[in-house]
Amino acid sequence: MSSIIFLLFLLGVVSANFKPEQEFEVKQTSLVNNGRGYTITEVGPLAVKDDPARYTIQNDLLSLGKKLLLLEKNQPLYEIKHKLGHLYQKWRITDARTGETLGTLKHRPSLIHDSYKLTSPKFGNYRISGNISGRTFSVKKGGVKIAEIHKKRLHLHDTYSVAIAAKQDPTVILLLAIGIDEIRQH
Repeated sequence: MSSIIFLLFLLGVVSANFKPEQEFEVKQTSLVNNGRGYTITEVGPLAVKDDPARYTIQNDLLSLGKKLLLLEKNQPLYEIKHKLGHLYQKWRITDARTGETLGTLKHRPSLIHDSYKLTSPKFGNYRISGNISGRTFSVKKGGVKIAEIHKKRLHLHDTYSVAIAAKQDPTVILLLAIGIDEIRQH
């Protein structure tokens, strides 16, 4: 068994070191401004210094169940909505323009660690696990770590750093970061 893992490591399928290419800061905005929203700023080496926040999250206050909208340069991209009536939280992700359901984020509670799962025919399947203190989350796709979400300490509002590996869609990982924060707040 260990020889198979070693072979996969040599082939690059299993990675010992996670090397992010993109980094973002996700910051919860004031509850006074239209409820709970977020600003997302690219902070890594690839960030454009003069570019304002490329992504934002808006809260839809008039929906039954929590509904958040991910905007890219003020254009609706994806919607993440809390599905009511489940023992454990489920959030449905849809295309904001077409209304097509793209996937479901589920919380999988455990005594040892926090666990989440995104199932999506469009994006693929993701597993997210966090440590007992709920500050660091590892995002894996196909058993390979592709992102890390870390909750920063000593901030007035919830603030996360999100590091994403090369060739990954940042919008999916950012939706996961927002979904985790929303689930942990309920």
